[in-house]
Amino acid sequence: MRVVSIKNVGKNFTYQWPDGQETFDFFIEYEATASDGKHDVRIGYCKREAYGKNRIRAVVWIDEHPHAEFLGADDFENSGEILSEIKIPGDIGERILRYPEEPIPERYAMFNFVGLPLRVQGPGVHKAWAVVANIADHKTLIDLAALRKLERER
Repeated sequence: MRVVSIKNVGKNFTYQWPDGQETFDFFIEYEATASDGKHDVRIGYCKREAYGKNRIRAVVWIDEHPHAEFLGADDFENSGEILSEIKIPGDIGERILRYPEEPIPERYAMFNFVGLPLRVQGPGVHKAWAVVANIADHKTLIDLAALRKLERER
């Protein structure tokens, strides 16, 4: 997926999840193209409680559907890095890719990845592999969302 232009930037975008609403403090919208045509891409940012800490959160929507969610690393204030658990198609929906037991699929080779427990500490942290990116690296955030979109369509 290739970003063509910025369509909009704004504040206070509210998204209706199946279990409730979430308001994103800031968002940016792009027009993008891919082999299947034009797409609208939105990245929203807010803070949310996760693993015992109020963390930065980023969600990437493609054509109004969320495809990638990221959370701030424990050292986010210094590193600017956010992580997204690697999820793969399973028998019923998606499942996290277990760290360190499972190999990372080749299709993820373009991303930087790390074991989530190495960068995030707190109650309930999943033993999962995670894609790691700088919060300002919108290309990586969008690429991960596009990959997940393709995986769901298969």
